[in-house]
Amino acid sequence: MPKSVYFIGIKGVGMTSLALAMQDAGWVVSGSDTTEVFITDDVLTKRNIKISLLTDPIPPCDLIIHSAAYPVPVTSIPTQTLAQALADFVESRRVIAVAGVGGKTTTSAMLAALFHDAGRDVGYYVGTSTIAGLGGPGHAGTDPYYIIEADEYAISKTDPRPKFALLSPEIVITTNIIHDHPDIYPSEDDTLRAFSDLIARIPADGTWIYNDTDPLTLQILSNLNPTCKLLPYNLNLEPIELSVFGDQNQLDAQAAVQAAVAAGIGSEQARHSIMAYRGAGRRQESHGTVAGRLLYDDYGHHPKEIGVTVNSFKQKFPKSRVLLVFESHTYTRTESLLSEFAQAISAADLAFIMPIFESAREKGQPHQVTPESFAALIPRATPLTWDNAAETVWQASREGDIILTMGAGFVYKLHEQFKKI
Repeated sequence: MPKSVYFIGIKGVGMTSLALAMQDAGWVVSGSDTTEVFITDDVLTKRNIKISLLTDPIPPCDLIIHSAAYPVPVTSIPTQTLAQALADFVESRRVIAVAGVGGKTTTSAMLAALFHDAGRDVGYYVGTSTIAGLGGPGHAGTDPYYIIEADEYAISKTDPRPKFALLSPEIVITTNIIHDHPDIYPSEDDTLRAFSDLIARIPADGTWIYNDTDPLTLQILSNLNPTCKLLPYNLNLEPIELSVFGDQNQLDAQAAVQAAVAAGIGSEQARHSIMAYRGAGRRQESHGTVAGRLLYDDYGHHPKEIGVTVNSFKQKFPKSRVLLVFESHTYTRTESLLSEFAQAISAADLAFIMPIFESAREKGQPHQVTPESFAALIPRATPLTWDNAAETVWQASREGDIILTMGAGFVYKLHEQFKKI
């Protein structure tokens, strides 16, 4: 009889990815979450995964996996965090871990698409809702290798170690190393320590693929002097032909191809097969054209990601204005990096600031920044509410504009409203 697993908070992208992979592996999967619409709703429905309310009783099952956003259930059923459950699931596999602040979802998705186009049924765990051409963001696979988008955020509210601390990777990609999550990493040194520990765990016969233009990466390289194989990458390497645009995608592709070659795929095959990557949910995702406006959405929520993404659109569409609608994710990040956010957002032709997405861990805490005070720091910026956002942005736009929503919350939902105006 197959084992059963119940996910508390199953709609989160990481939870969904593991749920799909475990279903592939023969587990009977169900879970609970809020009634709010998430980007993962469609894939969970297509896979016939039953979702109950968070207040419903937990059904009999062999294992409970809970999101860090919700309390640990009081039960006699074995219970694990997402990070521990993922680590256990891939324990016998040769892990390719993709880490960094910005680019890790795209790089992981590129690798998954590349492997499958090359005829290898690799398993993967990617923090998104869809990967074009593949069945979903999570897959068990039969290949010895397993691709993981390796998260640096805390395992749980009571375990501040990064989630990737539980992994034992053979190949590691670091897209970049930037101070982020100030609620977990108060200083840059704390960030360096977390990533240094990850690199130090690569075995001597393993591989570290790193962006050698990233200052903190070079600092770790100098301090650690790793014994594993070192493969740097940058934009000076021979360009790779892609189905997507922008310097960040080119960088991510360089890393993905090197990882594929390290895992035994021929270089020529890897460079050909990466063309199979045609995008992932909330990564430069097109929502079509309405009344001459090009609608796009991106998950980027760190200042560096914002600057790179806006500039990519300006390079791709030099005759178009870029109207950026930004929903900042968490008050702690916003307040800690406020000046950097303002500078990055100012690259847009017009900017619109949504209410800040309050994480579950911040509820009830006092906050300093508001959409109004945030917008006041940015030229040509307008603060918004959820009630007036779509209409205000649309009225400011004109034919030929790019309306780009960015952020890790629910700002992407505005595109459905734009299509109804």
